[in-house]
Amino acid sequence: MNRTTIALSLGVLAGLPGAALAQAGHDAHHPGTPPAQVQQAPVPTPPSDQMAGMQGMMPEQCQAMMQAMAPECMSAMHQMMQGGMMQGMMGAPNEGAAPANESLPEFTRAYVEAMNEMHGPMMDGVMADDPDVAFVRGMIPHHQGAIDMARIVLQYGDDPKTREWAEQIIAVQEGEIAEMQAWLEAKAGEAPAPFGQTGGTVWSANEGGNSISAINLATGAVDTVLIPIAPHNVDLTPDGKLLLAVGDPAVEGDHGSDGHGHGGDGAAEGLLVILDPQNLSAPKATVAVGSHPAHVVADRQGRAYVSLAGGDEIAVVDLARAEVIGRIATGDYPHGLRLSPDETQLYVANVEDGSVSVIDTQALSEVARIPIGTAPVQVGFTPSGDQVYVSLRDENRVAVIDTSTREVTNRIDVGPNPIQLIATQDGKFVYVANQGTEAEPNDTVSVIDTAIGQVVKTITTGRGAHGVSASADGVYVFVTNIADDTVSIIDVGSQEVVKTVPVGDRPNGIVYGGPAR
Repeated sequence: MNRTTIALSLGVLAGLPGAALAQAGHDAHHPGTPPAQVQQAPVPTPPSDQMAGMQGMMPEQCQAMMQAMAPECMSAMHQMMQGGMMQGMMGAPNEGAAPANESLPEFTRAYVEAMNEMHGPMMDGVMADDPDVAFVRGMIPHHQGAIDMARIVLQYGDDPKTREWAEQIIAVQEGEIAEMQAWLEAKAGEAPAPFGQTGGTVWSANEGGNSISAINLATGAVDTVLIPIAPHNVDLTPDGKLLLAVGDPAVEGDHGSDGHGHGGDGAAEGLLVILDPQNLSAPKATVAVGSHPAHVVADRQGRAYVSLAGGDEIAVVDLARAEVIGRIATGDYPHGLRLSPDETQLYVANVEDGSVSVIDTQALSEVARIPIGTAPVQVGFTPSGDQVYVSLRDENRVAVIDTSTREVTNRIDVGPNPIQLIATQDGKFVYVANQGTEAEPNDTVSVIDTAIGQVVKTITTGRGAHGVSASADGVYVFVTNIADDTVSIIDVGSQEVVKTVPVGDRPNGIVYGGPAR
């Protein structure tokens, strides 16, 4: 039996709980503690009654795979059962355990996480009624798992041969994934994702996993890559050539904040990481910016603006030189920020003093400070630049600023603890992610009709709805669900979630980028 079939079989078993299937989806993202190393028996042993019982629970095609398995493979799987490996993969009662033992090396934990993320989608895939479709659906996440592991060795490994294999695996299996997805669409009548016309990539900042996930909308593939920070937010430069991530340096066992705060006093200086969107594993530059960076935006002049919640200021970074060229004082605890459509002004939400700073981007100075309400977290311009919407976390409302007068013209009730928000391309709607609290995560997005200034739709997403971005064509809105480790994709036309995509741990900020140029 070849390695591919063995791995697929393991993936099938990994998705079968000991008592019921219901727990499999959750445990794929919150697995039990990994096993201690198991010594393989020198002589194959027959499968136990437990293995035979599990085999009887499987679909017919999965049973056939088990029956065809070589005795030594059955023996190895039996030993993994006894050693606890399969129980951990299958969701043995260990809710809330870390994805991997924190005593393990970082690269080992990365491999374990990549395997864990593979198992659930594989299980979903092989449950198809048609054996050919089941095979293809199961192999797509299997191939993606191989790609993810190959990227890990490219990040951590130094042997030329393993790096050569990794590059070959990525090239070959990305091509095979595309072929399999095309086959599913043509032969099985199912498209892997309805986003082919939109295309492009969505990047999520996974603050709890010290990683960024890239969702390829053309293929449906998800690539999660470790970076040197716990990223709170990400953004693309206007030309799409650089991906920017900000956060505090990665810490062992760091699972991020509650979604709108940062590390405690005494934390290491925060960083801006400048990345190639097509190769996240090799940062172009890292810039020390200051205390607790929250959000980042970039202009067409090659500058990035980083809000420093711990320093009450904005750091201005020259991206070509990868250095800070200026600092702008703001209100207390600046957090979300956005540039006006003409890039002449930068609006910044100051969480602790209930204000919004207005910054002149030519003079690089604050020219106004607008009282707005309790705990403003993020701002969002309408495409015309006439209005700015501001989420008021502790009021469960959104305030509206007229940019010509710099006065508040409306306050709109939304869901619990609104965080990020964004206007659609046509300016008709503003989507507001309602995160809720750590203890009671909310799972809704409020849709504001800008013409009438009130909520016209509430969309159910995942738990802890936090970050929001939108496709350039205005067709889709993307929402990170910080408590579910997923991204919800909303069809603006139907105002419904059309797909939920698993990503890394505690996804926070999110940004869309169009197809590669």
